[in-house]
Amino acid sequence: MTGGGWRTGKREGACAACEASFAAGDAVVSALYEETADDGDVRFVRSDWCDACFDPDARPPYSWWRLAMPAERKAAFDLDVAREFLLRLLQENAPDRVSLRYLLALLLMRKRIVRVEEQLHDDRGEIMVVRVRGHESPWEIVCPEIDETEAEWLRDQLGVLFNLGDDPAEG
Repeated sequence: MTGGGWRTGKREGACAACEASFAAGDAVVSALYEETADDGDVRFVRSDWCDACFDPDARPPYSWWRLAMPAERKAAFDLDVAREFLLRLLQENAPDRVSLRYLLALLLMRKRIVRVEEQLHDDRGEIMVVRVRGHESPWEIVCPEIDETEAEWLRDQLGVLFNLGDDPAEG
């Protein structure tokens, strides 16, 4: 995992395809795509589309969601989007995203979207068995050791992914 791994940029307020500006109340589709950079680092890139231009079959996104463009742009943690993103991360179970899964699960525990059913220890280390609201099956989440630097970087990345304020790249 490197410092630039999940930077996605800010929503520009216009469709990625037809470049039409979004107005308050317009249906907007936000999609995350996995892209591999020249250095081999896998990044999530966000694109926003008007409802008419979005075609998930033409370029299948990693995750996507539909929303109505708000009257004013404000930082808000969309719990449904975060829950769907966590579910996708859990299904994928990629080893390089252990810390991201863990931190997102912790954030969603505070909002009562994720509930810990059991905690155990095995050869992977500390494990939380959790349930995600709206889904029956339990999930195992490895509890990694995260130092302060990585925790700060992960918080920044989640902020960028979910449009929660300033992009850390703009510093």
